[in-house]
Amino acid sequence: MKRKELFSLGFLISNLCIAQVGINTPNPQATLDITLQEGYSTGDKAGITVPLLTGDQIEAILPTNIKPGTLVYSVSPSTAASKEVYNIGYWFWKNSSDKWEPLNSSSPTFFYSPSVVVITDVSDPSFGTIDLYNNYKSQFTTPMVSSIGSAGRIYTYNNSQLEYYITWYDTSVFTNVQISEKGVLTYQLSAGADTSKPSYMNVVFVVK
Repeated sequence: MKRKELFSLGFLISNLCIAQVGINTPNPQATLDITLQEGYSTGDKAGITVPLLTGDQIEAILPTNIKPGTLVYSVSPSTAASKEVYNIGYWFWKNSSDKWEPLNSSSPTFFYSPSVVVITDVSDPSFGTIDLYNNYKSQFTTPMVSSIGSAGRIYTYNNSQLEYYITWYDTSVFTNVQISEKGVLTYQLSAGADTSKPSYMNVVFVVK
């Protein structure tokens, strides 16, 4: 009898290991399906918690075998000189290149590019090409001034997470204006363009 019970227990455990798991539900609709317990009333404990770690602890996790999508909660920013986890909140492991990324549910869907000089002097070696993405990333990650107690940097997207638009430019000055999928702007001067006075472009980044 005891042997039969052990066999039944082992059979049950093996099925649980390969089946969908439901908590407070007998019919899970996902790999892990968690619902409120029967008879739940307002004020009872609810929700899901993930590991609570400091930014230093998160950054100390070895990247070997971290599965993309791994979620943790940072209770304090990292103290490293070059921070990956720079704020309190939820962070997930994206991949070995991008590493830890914050969950920003309230992120804007678009924003304007930071200031950039559009050179009109054809003798300037930088004429005709501007890396809009790198200009944005360098200014956001190393701002010249930060408020007291701030993280000291602004969250940036990867270049593949953005679309790039120019909403206006002076067609009497610029022509053949194009932007690559990586955010590199190229342009030429229009014939007879007046370069004696400043000109500009309105550049918008859209989050995919």
